[in-house]
Amino acid sequence: DNYFESTEESAFAPSRLVPGIEPSEDRMLQGRLFAYADTQMYRLGANFNSLPINRPLVEVHNNDQDGKMNASGRTGDVNYEPSGISELSQNPKYKYVQTPLSGKTQQIAIHKKQNFRQAGQYFESLTEQGKGDLVTALSGDLSHVKNEDNKYTMLSYFNKADPDLGARLIRALNADGSKVKTLSAKLSDE
Repeated sequence: DNYFESTEESAFAPSRLVPGIEPSEDRMLQGRLFAYADTQMYRLGANFNSLPINRPLVEVHNNDQDGKMNASGRTGDVNYEPSGISELSQNPKYKYVQTPLSGKTQQIAIHKKQNFRQAGQYFESLTEQGKGDLVTALSGDLSHVKNEDNKYTMLSYFNKADPDLGARLIRALNADGSKVKTLSAKLSDE
Protein backbone atom coordinates (compact mmCIF):
# COMPACT_ATOMS: atom_id res chain seq x y z
CA ASP A 1 0.00 0.00 0.00
CA ASN A 2 2.91 2.35 0.68
CA TYR A 3 5.75 1.72 -1.76
CA PHE A 4 8.27 3.91 0.09
CA GLU A 5 7.74 2.22 3.47
CA SER A 6 7.81 -1.22 1.89
CA THR A 7 11.00 -0.72 -0.11
CA GLU A 8 13.11 2.23 1.00
CA GLU A 9 12.73 1.49 4.72
CA SER A 10 13.26 -2.26 4.45
CA ALA A 11 16.50 -3.41 6.04
CA PHE A 12 17.99 -6.78 5.16
CA ALA A 13 20.90 -8.27 7.09
CA PRO A 14 22.03 -11.86 7.66
CA SER A 15 22.10 -11.14 11.41
CA ARG A 16 18.30 -11.00 11.44
CA LEU A 17 17.66 -14.62 12.31
CA VAL A 18 14.63 -16.32 13.75
CA PRO A 19 15.22 -18.34 16.94
CA GLY A 20 16.61 -21.75 16.11
CA ILE A 21 18.64 -20.64 13.10
CA GLU A 22 22.24 -19.63 13.78
CA PRO A 23 25.11 -18.53 11.56
CA SER A 24 28.04 -20.80 10.80
CA GLU A 25 31.64 -19.85 11.63
CA ASP A 26 32.29 -18.84 8.01
CA ARG A 27 34.41 -15.70 8.24
CA MET A 28 32.77 -13.93 5.30
CA LEU A 29 29.36 -14.48 6.89
CA GLN A 30 30.68 -13.42 10.30
CA GLY A 31 31.86 -10.12 8.80
CA ARG A 32 28.55 -9.57 7.05
CA LEU A 33 26.58 -10.24 10.24
CA PHE A 34 28.02 -6.99 11.57
CA ALA A 35 28.52 -4.99 8.39
CA TYR A 36 25.03 -5.33 6.90
CA ALA A 37 23.25 -4.46 10.15
CA ASP A 38 25.66 -1.58 10.70
CA THR A 39 24.88 -0.28 7.21
CA GLN A 40 21.14 -0.41 7.89
CA MET A 41 21.63 1.37 11.21
CA TYR A 42 23.58 4.13 9.46
CA ARG A 43 21.02 4.35 6.63
CA LEU A 44 17.80 4.19 8.68
CA GLY A 45 18.81 4.98 12.25
CA ALA A 46 19.40 2.97 15.39
CA ASN A 47 15.76 1.86 15.55
CA PHE A 48 15.48 0.44 12.03
CA ASN A 49 14.26 -2.85 13.53
CA SER A 50 11.17 -1.17 14.96
CA LEU A 51 9.98 0.34 11.67
CA PRO A 52 6.76 -1.39 10.58
CA ILE A 53 8.35 -3.09 7.54
CA ASN A 54 11.21 -4.54 9.62
CA ARG A 55 9.65 -5.44 12.95
CA PRO A 56 8.52 -9.02 13.58
CA LEU A 57 4.84 -9.89 13.55
CA VAL A 58 5.10 -11.06 17.17
CA GLU A 59 5.50 -8.22 19.67
CA VAL A 60 9.02 -7.80 21.02
CA HIS A 61 9.56 -7.10 24.72
CA ASN A 62 13.03 -5.62 25.20
CA ASN A 63 12.45 -2.22 26.89
CA ASP A 64 13.51 -0.46 23.69
CA GLN A 65 11.99 2.98 23.22
CA ASP A 66 12.81 6.49 22.06
CA GLY A 67 15.57 7.54 19.71
CA LYS A 68 15.71 8.34 16.02
CA MET A 69 12.86 6.87 13.95
CA ASN A 70 11.54 4.69 16.76
CA ALA A 71 8.09 3.40 15.91
CA SER A 72 7.63 0.98 18.80
CA GLY A 73 4.93 3.01 20.56
CA ARG A 74 6.26 1.76 23.90
CA THR A 75 6.05 4.00 26.98
CA GLY A 76 7.58 3.78 30.42
CA ASP A 77 10.47 4.97 32.56
CA VAL A 78 12.90 2.15 31.77
CA ASN A 79 14.37 2.16 28.27
CA TYR A 80 17.32 -0.20 28.65
CA GLU A 81 18.05 -3.87 29.19
CA PRO A 82 19.17 -5.40 31.49
CA SER A 83 17.45 -3.38 34.19
CA GLY A 84 17.30 -3.75 37.95
CA ILE A 85 14.04 -1.78 38.02
CA SER A 86 12.01 -3.58 35.39
CA GLU A 87 13.91 -6.77 34.61
CA LEU A 88 12.67 -8.84 31.69
CA SER A 89 12.90 -12.59 32.10
CA GLN A 90 15.10 -14.34 29.57
CA ASN A 91 13.70 -17.45 27.94
CA PRO A 92 16.53 -20.04 27.88
CA LYS A 93 14.85 -21.66 24.88
CA TYR A 94 16.17 -18.82 22.69
CA LYS A 95 19.82 -18.76 23.80
CA TYR A 96 22.42 -19.50 21.14
CA VAL A 97 24.08 -22.87 21.06
CA GLN A 98 27.55 -22.86 22.58
CA THR A 99 29.70 -24.74 20.10
CA PRO A 100 32.96 -25.99 21.60
CA LEU A 101 35.98 -25.26 19.41
CA SER A 102 39.55 -26.46 19.60
CA GLY A 103 42.61 -25.90 17.43
CA LYS A 104 42.82 -23.30 14.68
CA THR A 105 39.75 -21.79 13.06
CA GLN A 106 39.79 -20.01 9.70
CA GLN A 107 43.53 -19.38 9.67
CA ILE A 108 44.08 -20.26 6.00
CA ALA A 109 43.31 -18.37 2.84
CA ILE A 110 40.48 -19.59 0.66
CA HIS A 111 41.67 -22.09 -1.92
CA LYS A 112 39.87 -20.86 -5.03
CA LYS A 113 39.89 -17.08 -5.13
CA GLN A 114 39.10 -16.50 -8.81
CA ASN A 115 39.87 -12.80 -8.49
CA PHE A 116 40.22 -12.35 -12.25
CA ARG A 117 37.39 -14.64 -13.39
CA GLN A 118 34.81 -12.75 -11.34
CA ALA A 119 35.84 -9.45 -12.91
CA GLY A 120 35.78 -11.09 -16.36
CA GLN A 121 32.27 -12.40 -15.82
CA TYR A 122 31.14 -8.91 -14.88
CA PHE A 123 32.67 -7.46 -18.06
CA GLU A 124 31.02 -10.19 -20.17
CA SER A 125 27.63 -9.39 -18.61
CA LEU A 126 27.74 -5.76 -19.77
CA THR A 127 26.00 -4.48 -22.87
CA GLU A 128 28.21 -3.28 -25.71
CA GLN A 129 27.55 0.30 -24.57
CA GLY A 130 28.49 -0.64 -21.00
CA LYS A 131 31.71 -2.29 -22.15
CA GLY A 132 32.63 0.80 -24.14
CA ASP A 133 31.87 3.08 -21.21
CA LEU A 134 33.98 0.94 -18.86
CA VAL A 135 36.93 0.96 -21.28
CA THR A 136 36.62 4.74 -21.65
CA ALA A 137 36.57 5.25 -17.88
CA LEU A 138 39.46 2.85 -17.18
CA SER A 139 41.65 4.11 -20.02
CA GLY A 140 40.98 7.71 -18.96
CA ASP A 141 42.23 6.93 -15.45
CA LEU A 142 45.12 4.74 -16.58
CA SER A 143 46.33 7.42 -18.99
CA HIS A 144 47.25 9.52 -15.94
CA VAL A 145 49.41 6.79 -14.37
CA LYS A 146 53.03 7.92 -14.72
CA ASN A 147 54.69 4.76 -13.37
CA GLU A 148 54.88 2.39 -16.36
CA ASP A 149 55.27 -0.73 -14.16
CA ASN A 150 52.04 0.11 -12.35
CA LYS A 151 50.23 0.81 -15.61
CA TYR A 152 51.31 -2.50 -17.15
CA THR A 153 50.49 -4.39 -13.97
CA MET A 154 46.95 -3.04 -14.11
CA LEU A 155 46.66 -3.80 -17.83
CA SER A 156 47.79 -7.38 -17.16
CA TYR A 157 45.07 -7.72 -14.50
CA PHE A 158 42.38 -6.51 -16.88
CA ASN A 159 43.72 -8.75 -19.65
CA LYS A 160 43.69 -11.76 -17.32
CA ALA A 161 40.10 -10.98 -16.35
CA ASP A 162 38.96 -10.84 -19.96
CA PRO A 163 41.14 -10.83 -23.12
CA ASP A 164 38.66 -8.58 -24.94
CA LEU A 165 38.81 -6.03 -22.12
CA GLY A 166 42.61 -6.24 -22.18
CA ALA A 167 42.76 -5.77 -25.95
CA ARG A 168 40.45 -2.75 -25.83
CA LEU A 169 42.51 -1.11 -23.09
CA ILE A 170 45.79 -1.86 -24.90
CA ARG A 171 44.40 -0.14 -28.01
CA ALA A 172 42.99 2.81 -26.04
CA LEU A 173 46.34 3.42 -24.30
CA ASN A 174 48.62 2.51 -27.24
CA ALA A 175 50.32 0.03 -24.89
CA ASP A 176 52.66 -2.84 -25.76
CA GLY A 177 50.30 -5.79 -26.17
CA SER A 178 53.02 -8.44 -25.98
CA LYS A 179 54.28 -7.04 -22.67
CA VAL A 180 50.74 -7.07 -21.25
CA LYS A 181 50.16 -10.66 -22.41
CA THR A 182 53.50 -11.82 -20.95
CA LEU A 183 52.67 -10.30 -17.57
CA SER A 184 49.11 -11.64 -17.75
CA ALA A 185 50.33 -15.20 -18.45
CA LYS A 186 52.24 -15.19 -15.15
CA LEU A 187 49.07 -14.51 -13.15
CA SER A 188 47.12 -17.30 -11.51
CA ASP A 189 43.38 -17.29 -10.98
CA GLU A 190 43.31 -20.18 -8.49
